[in-house]
Amino acid sequence: MFTKLINREENKELNVFSGVKGLVSHGEQLKEILTSIKPEILLITISQGEIDGLSAFIREPFEMNLSDYEIIYGVRLTKYGEVMTPPPIYVESVKYLMDTGKKGIGLDMSQEQFDALYSETMKTRHLIRHSIRKKRILNYDFKDKNEYEFSENWIKRVNAVKGLAKIDETRIDYMADAIDKFSRNSYNPSNLIVADYEFHKPLMTRLEIQGWMPKSP
Repeated sequence: MFTKLINREENKELNVFSGVKGLVSHGEQLKEILTSIKPEILLITISQGEIDGLSAFIREPFEMNLSDYEIIYGVRLTKYGEVMTPPPIYVESVKYLMDTGKKGIGLDMSQEQFDALYSETMKTRHLIRHSIRKKRILNYDFKDKNEYEFSENWIKRVNAVKGLAKIDETRIDYMADAIDKFSRNSYNPSNLIVADYEFHKPLMTRLEIQGWMPKSP
């Protein structure tokens, strides 16, 4: 999903691609967009450390360990096409950076920041609830009609655990602030945000509060 935002007060625009992580087809869609607009800078909804980790993975692939939730997510997502890990939208982003030498900015918290937030937020009851809900989510009817609805409904079910919902809210605020600050200070009309679709609606809401509105066709 490609969106163009505009900040009329500053007369600036932002390009946003939101893809469902895991789907190979969404990685292919992103690749076409990258080829078309040739962004100078990619702002990606993962951490800088994850960008570096993906660069190492692309150079020398290695086996990845997946959590039970990641496995369940992947199994359910196959309803909408071929699934791959690491997420193709992020792999294609990092490949573009490696091939072109362009700059990539990780918008999400560092691992150290995330670990501190997780320890502060997740209580024992949240951990227990999160653990015992795996089987229920595996068999849950999301009533989804497309991959976007699945992504939205998936994160709603996972974030039914209060602690996880609070963590994601904090991360989205962090990313929205980083996007707004960077776009004001290092503006280029070709810059592209690459976002996990799980973050799309709340991230767009926060950016609208900061003055970034969807641009009319």
